[in-house]
Amino acid sequence: MQQTETYKLDLIEKNDPFSPDPLNENAQKLEAALETARAGTAALEQRVSVLELHKCVAGYHGGSGFVDLGFTPVAVFAIGDKGNGFAIAGYGLNGLGIAEGGFEHASYFTNCRYVAFA
Repeated sequence: MQQTETYKLDLIEKNDPFSPDPLNENAQKLEAALETARAGTAALEQRVSVLELHKCVAGYHGGSGFVDLGFTPVAVFAIGDKGNGFAIAGYGLNGLGIAEGGFEHASYFTNCRYVAFA
């Protein structure tokens, strides 16, 4: 009886006597490999969930007004036509502040480039 090169599964040849043992061994090897893969997938899903909690979005918004980020940031750094600034939840600057779902910018922060953090 031969085996596959990579996973060492039993290859039944035509002249081998019939026995369920090689089939059972193959099933056990596959079961163990699938369990290992499932455990690895669960660990990866947990890591992705943790990374999704830490959003960082960079962009540009012409003019002034509300920038809809799809989430309420905890901090925003903005560079506008006439200056730059940093706002955190509860503490903004004249012309830059955090709002539900995004942030507002005006005055020194028109035509701003920004980085927003969740």
